[in-house]
Amino acid sequence: MKKKVLIVDDNSQFVKLNTKALEAAGFEVEAAYNAEEGFTKVEYGQPDAIVLDLMMERHDSGFALAKRLKTHPTYREIPILMLTAVGEATGFRFTMQKDGYWMNTDDFADKPLPPQELVDRIEKLIGQRGDRSEDE
Repeated sequence: MKKKVLIVDDNSQFVKLNTKALEAAGFEVEAAYNAEEGFTKVEYGQPDAIVLDLMMERHDSGFALAKRLKTHPTYREIPILMLTAVGEATGFRFTMQKDGYWMNTDDFADKPLPPQELVDRIEKLIGQRGDRSEDE
């Protein structure tokens, strides 16, 4: 059974490019183009991982959605990779080591991310989720 990845990003070109890369690697991919649509797709589709943009309808939409998911008892175990161009747009650089505790994500990377690196990160996150499930 294919693992499902949800891409939540308001940039349709980004979604299209990364959907192709993930599908070529054997994933089923769904897309949402804003935070609310993303939450709805999580409710009805329960993806195995989420690729989440930071700046969508608001400058912090990705953080708000990540917090909403990570504090929800049903969805908190779904791994989230935040992938954003915030550094390029603002000059501010986030890192998992420095900012991970409040970002509510499992991984973070700056756009653009080479397609194979995206695939590798998603595979790692899904593998880690599987490891946690086996421990419970």
